Amino acid sequence: MSALLVFIICATLPLTWTFSTQYYGNTKHTALPNHCYYEELKLAVPVNDTLYPTDIEFQCITVSCRHDYVLVIKHCDRYLLRHGCIEQPPDYSRPYPDCCTQIKCAD
Repeated sequence: MSALLVFIICATLPLTWTFSTQYYGNTKHTALPNHCYYEELKLAVPVNDTLYPTDIEFQCITVSCRHDYVLVIKHCDRYLLRHGCIEQPPDYSRPYPDCCTQIKCAD
């Protein structure tokens, strides 16, 4: 077995969790000064602040508004489940990242 193949197998076996980040520009709120507006969830986010919305079905996110009115939205979305591990469903009542799917492993 080649060293490259062994490396690839070993690299894909452990649990891997990645967070996705999205950027939305030009989100200045039309009615509230110094706020971004996240239209999808109808959230007003103060400039240089972060919101952790909860109790939104299928949404485990944090929403930040930069000084230049760019919204930065982070959410957990992908993972690899290694052998012997199980996933527990997301808990949307908790703030990000605690609302993400939890992985429990025997070892």
